[in-house]
Amino acid sequence: MKPECILFDLDGTLLDTSFDFAYALNRTLSDFDRPHLRYQDIRKTVSQGGLAMTQLAFPELQGEALEAKRQHFLDIYYHNIAHHTQLFPGLLPGLQFLADQNIPWGIVTNKPGWLTEKLLSHFDFPSQPLTVISGDTLSVRKPHPEPMHLAAQQCGVAPENCLYLGDHPRDIEAGINAGMKTGAALFGYLPDSVGDDSWPADLFFATPFDVSHYLQSLK
Repeated sequence: MKPECILFDLDGTLLDTSFDFAYALNRTLSDFDRPHLRYQDIRKTVSQGGLAMTQLAFPELQGEALEAKRQHFLDIYYHNIAHHTQLFPGLLPGLQFLADQNIPWGIVTNKPGWLTEKLLSHFDFPSQPLTVISGDTLSVRKPHPEPMHLAAQQCGVAPENCLYLGDHPRDIEAGINAGMKTGAALFGYLPDSVGDDSWPADLFFATPFDVSHYLQSLK
């Protein structure tokens, strides 16, 4: 069955946010007289969230000390949130097709709402997402199914008729928990520990162009 609604994870699936995250994390390190990290190493942690990136930069810290560094990092990120972030090259034709065919789409992310809203305000998609569920929209977040079910409800589509695309095994788990079809964005921010065999997904997309090609086949 062809999906009637397409839901995207945000960081590493819909938008390439890695360069702005890397800038913010390395500037945080500079503020505390620490050497910079390699972009490639930061990129692999983006989909794991701000805490994981902060732990990468300050592995010896925990508790309140780590949280203080996380807040410093996220404050820098907030004020530099869309300097280099862009829609993944190759996704635009797919989003244009969704707009042309009036196929509902949305975003389900664990990114907190204050960052999600700030980031999305910089982008004008061919059609606007019918739903944006952030990590703090509900009291639970992915891989719990409730955010996924809320997104489907707001799009007016049953969960089993939705396809959720994500770049982390947690995203695939969330989609499965919600009874949705799932697609693995293998072009995203995969950690070294994640290989193709780690994904119990229904579909696999090696590039954003593959996503667009698939979406254009839904006519």
